[in-house]
Amino acid sequence: MPNLFYVFVEAVRATYRAGGVAMLPIILAGTVGFHFVFRSWIRIGGDFFRKDVGSVVEALESDLKGAEGRKTALRRLRRRGGIVARELRLALQVACDRPAEYRDYMQVRMIRTMRYMERGNDIVRTMAAAAPLLGLLGTVTGMVATFDVITLYGNQNPVLMADGISEALISTQSGLLIAFPLTLLRQRLEERIEYLGQQIALGATVIENLAGRG
Repeated sequence: MPNLFYVFVEAVRATYRAGGVAMLPIILAGTVGFHFVFRSWIRIGGDFFRKDVGSVVEALESDLKGAEGRKTALRRLRRRGGIVARELRLALQVACDRPAEYRDYMQVRMIRTMRYMERGNDIVRTMAAAAPLLGLLGTVTGMVATFDVITLYGNQNPVLMADGISEALISTQSGLLIAFPLTLLRQRLEERIEYLGQQIALGATVIENLAGRG
């Protein structure tokens, strides 16, 4: 295992050196982008991966129609956890304690919740777009180095041109390897945030319609 790790580190180091000056900003773009993706996952919590988020609203509606609707619903939401259950629990408490303020509360709360979940998404989008452009920059610098070699030594010896061509190809490849997963993860993140926001809004409507019956 230590030998494999050493081989891996040396391979990464050799790739970094061969990629030229564009490799550092490419790696930085990838690091920043993935950092904000993982932060979003942590911030949203388990609801990012759960498949049963829709059942929260269904259970809430069923509980509110019961004899002890509010108590049962609050207990279930508190026990489940997750950002959807948390927001609906807070909304239900406001609907029970201050029903006249409920609509104003939900309008403000929805805006804050969506901003909270979407925090950093613009940076992820920017890094995903910047990575291939930085790779293209490496392509240009690599080809410039190749033409400099051709100018000085001619094109009879391909070995002398290999460094510039390698720099052009590796930097382009690295930029695409960063951009492709970042784009897919960002798309998945935005879709999930939109879905969670819809579930919170749906649950808020259910609370507004039924909370007065408990």
